[in-house]
Amino acid sequence: MPKKKEKKIVDNGFVPGIYNYCDRWCERCKFQLRCMSYTMGKKLKEKTRVNLGEEMPDDDESALARLKNIFDSTFDVLRELADERGVGIEDIYSAEKVDRGFWGEDYEDLEDQDEEVARQVESEDMMKCEQIYHSLADKCQEEIYQYFETEKKKEGEFPRTREVEDALLEVNWYMDLIRSKMKRALCGYFLYADKINATQEEEDYNGSAKVTLLAVEISCTAWTVIRDNISDFEREASRMIVLLEQLENDIEAFFPNARTFKRPGFDTCDVV
Repeated sequence: MPKKKEKKIVDNGFVPGIYNYCDRWCERCKFQLRCMSYTMGKKLKEKTRVNLGEEMPDDDESALARLKNIFDSTFDVLRELADERGVGIEDIYSAEKVDRGFWGEDYEDLEDQDEEVARQVESEDMMKCEQIYHSLADKCQEEIYQYFETEKKKEGEFPRTREVEDALLEVNWYMDLIRSKMKRALCGYFLYADKINATQEEEDYNGSAKVTLLAVEISCTAWTVIRDNISDFEREASRMIVLLEQLENDIEAFFPNARTFKRPGFDTCDVV
């Protein structure tokens, strides 16, 4: 029986799948031009004049009109991208080497699809630890900004330095990312850990766990900056650090292979 001829993957200039394991902070990312998700989103926003991050309008007519605008513009954007990079439209997607039926799933509606897995996820100690951290961190941030306002401290004044402002920004950004990526990792594990030949799915939940660990580490460093610079919140910041360290230990114990996962572009030689 003759061997099946493999389709040649054309280099379209993007790092395949890089957007699956990033921290979603596009403004700070040095790989913007190598990310298909970022480039597509930017071009669609320019063409449709729609902020893709905004929620859909409440009324059906406006929502449908917005969706039609986006869908109608997508092919034009793909064709524009292909022309810019000197490849065919089909090469834009084929080079990603991913199964979109799986990778597009964020388990946002898991409660409706698999109640048992949803219960397993929420019952995990790391999810409970994250919920405590999220609640306390949110409250602490609010109190810190109220403190700045009460004390009339302008940015740049001690202790409201640029370093502290950046730390607060990082704490706020990674709070939701920790929750979403940890939930994705746990959902993937409970759905696929017992499946035979679920290599792609196993890589995904380990990759999501690694992103969670990185977000926890950055958050821990940010709280250390806050603790060392705002004496009035030293106790609260120290508590956040303890919670994050516990969360890190829980994740590493549950996903022992997460640290060794190679994120496309970030941990590999895909970017030159």
